[in-house]
Amino acid sequence: MKHYLDMDGTLFLNQSAFEIDFVPETARFRNVQINSIFSAIQRGMQGNRPPNLVLRGLPGTGKTTAIHRVFSRLPARTKGIVPVYTNCHAEMSRFEVFSMIYASLYHHTPPPKGIRLGRVISDIGMAIRQRGGVLLVCFDDVDDLISGYRINDILTPLLRITGEHPNAGVGFLLSIRDRDVDIRKVIGHCIFPVPEPDEVYFPPYTEHELRMILHDRIKAGLYPGVMSGAMFSLIIGYTMESGDIRVGLNLIKRSVMIAERDERSTVVKTDIITSFEGSGWTGPGRDLMKWPDPDLAPPETLNLPF
Repeated sequence: MKHYLDMDGTLFLNQSAFEIDFVPETARFRNVQINSIFSAIQRGMQGNRPPNLVLRGLPGTGKTTAIHRVFSRLPARTKGIVPVYTNCHAEMSRFEVFSMIYASLYHHTPPPKGIRLGRVISDIGMAIRQRGGVLLVCFDDVDDLISGYRINDILTPLLRITGEHPNAGVGFLLSIRDRDVDIRKVIGHCIFPVPEPDEVYFPPYTEHELRMILHDRIKAGLYPGVMSGAMFSLIIGYTMESGDIRVGLNLIKRSVMIAERDERSTVVKTDIITSFEGSGWTGPGRDLMKWPDPDLAPPETLNLPF
C-alpha cells in the first residue's frame, strides 16, 4: 500500500466518519425507523397537530444517526417545520437549551447576560407565529434530563408557547435509552395528552449489521490498507460484547491515532487493546482481553476490501 502517513501525516480520509453524529450516505438497517419518523411528522402536519414521538433503544442502536438523517432532509421535504437538535448528554442548562432553539430561528444566540429566560422563550414564540410553522425539538438522550424531572421544566414553557401564540406549534422527539422508563408517568398528561405518543423502537444491531455499518465507516474514513480484516474482526468482537456501536467507532479512531503516533501505516493488535484499555469502558467486553490471536482468525474474516 502507499504510505499515506509519509505524504500528508494522516491515515484518515475523514476522521469525522467515526463520530456518532456523522450522517452516512446510506443509513443501513434503519430505513423502517426513519420512514416511521417521517410518517409521524407528516401525519401530524396534515392534521394540524405537531408530532410527539418517543424513540427508544439501547445506546448505540442508531437513534442519533436516524435523527440527523431525518432532520437533514426535513427542510427540503416538509415546509413549515423548524427542526432543532439538542444533546441532553451535554448537561445543558435550561437557558442553554432555549438558546439553541433561539439560534435556530434567529441565526444568532441571545446575549449571554442581561436577558431573562422568559424573554428568550417569548421571542421563540413570536418567531414561530410569524412563520406560521411548527418547532420540532429533538431531545437526544433525554434520560439525562429525567432525573429530578428536569425535562418538565423545559417542555412545559415550550408548550405554553402554543397557548400564547395560537399560530405556533411545538412538537417533540424524545430519544431514550432506558427500555423500562414510562415516559407518560415521568412527563405527565399535560405534555402528552391522549392519545399516546407514537413510539419507534430501535433494536440492537446483529453482528452482520455491525460489520456492514463499521465497514462503511472505514471505507469513508480511512485510506485503503490501514485496517486489515483481522484487526477489523477484533474490533467487531469488542463491539459485539459491548452491544454498542459507539465502542467500535471509538476503537477504530483511537487505534488509528496510535498507529499515526508511532508512524506506522497500519493498525496492529496492540493499538486496539491499548485503545480499549484507555477508553474507560468497563462492560462485559473486558473478557475480550483474552480474544484469540487475530492471526489465527478464519480466512474469511481476513479478506475485507479495505
